[in-house]
Amino acid sequence: MRIVGNQQEIKNLHKRLVRSLDKFKSEGINILTGHKGESLRVDAHYSEELNIWWSFGEAEGKSGRRYWNAFGLGRPTKNRLVNIICEINYPFNGINKRVAAAWLEDEGEHVLIHSGKIGGGRAGIGKRPFQQRYAGSFADLTLPELTGKYTEIGNLDNPRLPYQIKFFVEEVARIKAEIVSSNQSSGSSSDPRDEIKTTFTEEFSGTKEYENSGKVVSNCDHGLVVSALKSIVETRGYQVANDSPRDLYIYNNRPQITHVFEVKTAISSQSIFTAVGQLLVNNARISPKPKLIYVVPKELNNNLRKTLAKLDIIPLIYDWSNSKATFKNIEGVLKQ
Repeated sequence: MRIVGNQQEIKNLHKRLVRSLDKFKSEGINILTGHKGESLRVDAHYSEELNIWWSFGEAEGKSGRRYWNAFGLGRPTKNRLVNIICEINYPFNGINKRVAAAWLEDEGEHVLIHSGKIGGGRAGIGKRPFQQRYAGSFADLTLPELTGKYTEIGNLDNPRLPYQIKFFVEEVARIKAEIVSSNQSSGSSSDPRDEIKTTFTEEFSGTKEYENSGKVVSNCDHGLVVSALKSIVETRGYQVANDSPRDLYIYNNRPQITHVFEVKTAISSQSIFTAVGQLLVNNARISPKPKLIYVVPKELNNNLRKTLAKLDIIPLIYDWSNSKATFKNIEGVLKQ
């Protein structure tokens, strides 16, 4: 496992990223964009299917020379000033910790990773608040050339890469809006989640780590699964949220957490033990005990199902349809 620092390698990876998004391009639109009082005219590419726009270029400044990859939501208007939701920039060459994104390579797989360092120009918007609120997952990267918490945005070898990028852009927009709204609101709140968060701040949360050898088990689909699950559960009239120890949970107005979901994108001994441990330990002190739901990409064998049943853990199987996660027997699981 390594961080790609060779200039030509990064250039080739950038070209592959451009080609992957270009397949979804609906039209090109000349726009004005920028920040900190400066405007820049750029050619943006809009995708009707993804409902995001992007513009690629190069930039040089205090953070060094880098690929400038700007993204926004919705269809931009020609010749009008458009808001950049986020930039997914990586160094032009070498390894630069001041630039938020980088390419991670392991046995031929290339994954776009991000530290969560997002701009916003508003109080409270930054790396740590983003990591805490993000519906995807962050893990500790401990390589000689780069350390810190990073999330896997997308895998170049995964056909769902454009959807993975869309998810990241939407999460940045959502979290920025939440922080701004929180800053503008008064100290009192009627949201039951506030009491839940206060009640469970001392819950144990284990630290996820990248394996320093062997094949990367990509978590790039994790956010897509959580997002699809959230959407489906909300359409059934439930209130949902997430926090650091929990991928997703359902809560009521009492306030109580009634269901907790732990999402895994692969089936292995390590992921099974991790999921079971997170469900049991992170929720051990919640009373009354919520339903614990283990979300996995394929059917489990009978022995594992019996073991989970003894632990009061309910499996929920998902599959993919047109790059969107679908869930088997979601109705039955929610009624349990």
